[in-house]
Amino acid sequence: MSEQLRAEHLLIKFNGSRNPVSRRTGASTSNVSYQEALEELSRWLKDIQDGKLTFEEAAQARSDCGSFAKGGDLGFFGPGEMMKPFEDAVRSLRVGEISGVVQTDSGLHIIKRLA
Repeated sequence: MSEQLRAEHLLIKFNGSRNPVSRRTGASTSNVSYQEALEELSRWLKDIQDGKLTFEEAAQARSDCGSFAKGGDLGFFGPGEMMKPFEDAVRSLRVGEISGVVQTDSGLHIIKRLA
């Protein structure tokens, strides 16, 4: 049996995302530059690190992924089920640890490993 991982994430899509539409708002993100997305995601990360809100609260308030409704929880997944940069980032974290900014074809993420 392969190792199952579990993670939450906060995704910000931008004009370079493969599908630049927010699953939270339904709005296009084609007007958001990479730099704007990076700066905004960095602010969310700082607020989480400073204890202003939890990771889950931030994901629910801002993530462009449909998982926003579950505080960013993607559930369990196995090898090859997520994009390689995302899976590699999850594997590099300890349970409970939050990543820095990770880029995939979907956009920019911060990730919290749950299992």
